[in-house]
Amino acid sequence: MSENDSYGFYEVVPDGFNLLDATPDKLDLYGIPQRPDAVTEPRLFAFWKRLVSSPFTARQPTFSSIDSPSLGGPPQSLLNWSGALISSPSPERIVFATAGWTAPNVSLPSSPALFTPLNDPRSLLWIGLDGHNGALPNISLPQIGTAHWPNHKPQHFAWWEWWRNSASDETPRTSQQAITLIANLPIDAGDEVLAGLAVQVSGDVLFFIKNQSTGEFRSFLARPPGVILPLGSSVEWVVERPTDPPSRKLYPLPDYGSVDFRYCLARAAANGPLAPGRLMTLNEKALMIHMREAFADPYRTATVSSPALRQDPDGSVGLTCSFKEPT
Repeated sequence: MSENDSYGFYEVVPDGFNLLDATPDKLDLYGIPQRPDAVTEPRLFAFWKRLVSSPFTARQPTFSSIDSPSLGGPPQSLLNWSGALISSPSPERIVFATAGWTAPNVSLPSSPALFTPLNDPRSLLWIGLDGHNGALPNISLPQIGTAHWPNHKPQHFAWWEWWRNSASDETPRTSQQAITLIANLPIDAGDEVLAGLAVQVSGDVLFFIKNQSTGEFRSFLARPPGVILPLGSSVEWVVERPTDPPSRKLYPLPDYGSVDFRYCLARAAANGPLAPGRLMTLNEKALMIHMREAFADPYRTATVSSPALRQDPDGSVGLTCSFKEPT
């Protein structure tokens, strides 16, 4: 595995290699999450089977920065997140989480929002661990997903970040990280995306994402960005409007229509990633998060993105986030 200070790359899966029958050590070698049990975790296994099945082409990811970089991540607020969150009861910690969605078409909203930098709406779709108590010192948020920015080129792209609040009780919060573009994983509107996070025994995290429509798969191992609180207190599926670093103002939210999050699944375990665990779903008293924005004429705060749980034909519970025209 080649490495730098914050992440490492896995061996590339050879073209035509049968991952469905691969041994655990081969899956580790290639940066593939371990196979769930088809009997005890049938829905998680269905996600994993789709993830590793044809079409499938793996490459080492390449990363780049974003022009006019924007920040993802906390502090969590009803002003910048919309989606759902489930928490794991102590002593359990979430060690594996998955998601799927279709990259949305995006357009300018009909009404400009107040207190935002320029008319430059931006949205991030992601799955992440923790981060919901963003003011806590050393809370962190590993997250991976897709971005959809109508005025940006590319308009759609894959990205990741491991945010951390580096503040202590005595020291104010310092600089925050910008999101990192996964440069060699093209995303277009209408593409199906599969993504997830797997906590390792070492405390590192396996990030993985696949454009199911093209078959392109990328994975890598990331190290914690400094001292962090233990991972796995919660998992989130979120539509976000990010923050402009210089001004710390939130970008406006584009009109993204609606996004159906599928495979909203997480495994929680009390004794580490290798211990027996249990599957958590959105039936676990999910916290639903609605997003608001401020508007003029007259001055008001309106809900612009709302989540709703969805019963899918296979019996699983999904999440739909919908853009709301301000009224």
